[in-house]
Amino acid sequence: MTKRLLRVCLAVALVTGIASSTLAATVPLSDLLDGGEFVSGDKIFDNFAYVKNGDMPGPDAINVVKITDDEGNFGIRFQGSFIDVAGGNASDALITFDVSVPDTVDLEIIGVNMSANPAVFNGPGLASVTETFVPMIGDEKLVVFDFGGGDDKLADSVVLSGYKKLPVQKDIILHAMGDEGAVTMSFLDQTFVQNIPEPSSLVLIICSLIGLAGVRRRI
Repeated sequence: MTKRLLRVCLAVALVTGIASSTLAATVPLSDLLDGGEFVSGDKIFDNFAYVKNGDMPGPDAINVVKITDDEGNFGIRFQGSFIDVAGGNASDALITFDVSVPDTVDLEIIGVNMSANPAVFNGPGLASVTETFVPMIGDEKLVVFDFGGGDDKLADSVVLSGYKKLPVQKDIILHAMGDEGAVTMSFLDQTFVQNIPEPSSLVLIICSLIGLAGVRRRI
């Protein structure tokens, strides 16, 4: 891979970056449920599905947002008023999607991070988010929770052996168990760690992302 090609790709990346800034950084989950695709950095998200009961919000009231964590890993945030109010059964929501990296570059997903802000208010209750990767991976999961009384875990992560694509399932359970109060969560963040490519592969990544952005502008 020549230095000239690297300079060309970087130059085109700068120009493309201006045009690609029009790509939506936030969309309603409802817009992604019928075959929609969402791109955050070098991660591609698709095959979204959402099922809910109880007091959970509908898909039109949940935003999907591009995020980058402190380590530079790309991902998405599900932002909405996830809630269960006292006086009934637990409220449950299931979010599923696939995440992948471009086939044209030498990248694999080698880790997953998840964080959220579940909270129990004015009475006993519990909140939990359990993430699995079935059927691709059957023995790994991430869990965050708040069981009230200071018993909480608001972030979790897992190291993987390396995958080009992962199926992700997020099971959200909120239950306000007293006569009053509520259990809430307003965001659920997800970032994915990839292996660090060699310099020649890095050029391919840049060029691949340029092409990816160009295709999405034309759709």
